Amino acid sequence: MISVIIPTCHRNDLLAKCLDCLTPGKQTLDPYEYEVIVTDDGSQSTAEQFIREKYPWVKWTAGPKRGPAANRNHGARLASGEWIALTDDDCLPSAGWLNAFKSAMKLGTQVYEGRTTCEGGLPSPLFASPTNESGGYLWSCNMMISRVLFEELNGFDETFPFAAMEDVDFRDRIVATGHEFVFVPEAVIDHPPRPVPTARRRGEMTESEYVYFSRRGESMRKWPLIRQRAYIRLREIWRQPKGVDSIKAIPHLMGEIATIYRLFPKWEEQARRGR
Repeated sequence: MISVIIPTCHRNDLLAKCLDCLTPGKQTLDPYEYEVIVTDDGSQSTAEQFIREKYPWVKWTAGPKRGPAANRNHGARLASGEWIALTDDDCLPSAGWLNAFKSAMKLGTQVYEGRTTCEGGLPSPLFASPTNESGGYLWSCNMMISRVLFEELNGFDETFPFAAMEDVDFRDRIVATGHEFVFVPEAVIDHPPRPVPTARRRGEMTESEYVYFSRRGESMRKWPLIRQRAYIRLREIWRQPKGVDSIKAIPHLMGEIATIYRLFPKWEEQARRGR
């Protein structure tokens, strides 16, 4: 059995579209060969009643309310299957998603990576989507791993300060154990474009990158980081459709850089204290 784990938090409208794609009969995999577990970090409201009424075949559980990494780990602990497939509540699995992963099992590895698309494209630089058309990323929105290996690795690292870099860290730890992951292009999930976080939030989330590199003994310096971030954002603005959002993206970038500049000394101090 494959256990599909979906972390969610206050996004019932998006979750419904995801679950519609996983409804028994819509997936080409036999319904008896997979289960779906929604682990819910909602505090103001939850998806429990909504799932009970519309998706009775889904297992709902209250999450630990410590972010997506902890939420995924919580769902995995409740899994009945020998395999854990991961996606997010704002993703749309294709009809053959799970069947493609099952077919790939004959390759004999313990980790599989699906293809993540953004069929609608990005309408402007103020939208984003973690697309993966050729493999090598192992994004947590589209992957499958044996439950045994997931447990050996203790799942995702829950100590990152923001919901960023925990899947990169997870991929690194998989590779460090000598396991290879196989790209399965037929295991398709569409990730519609989503608005980027606020400029301040985007800057704050950079702390997870700082933590990731500092834990590996790789120093991050303020001005090279700011220059790199400016280059990346300006390239996004240039490559995406031009319009009003292209203009709005400039002050958004400046706000992100200002936040990084302001918080960077705090990150350095915390690293010196051995956080």
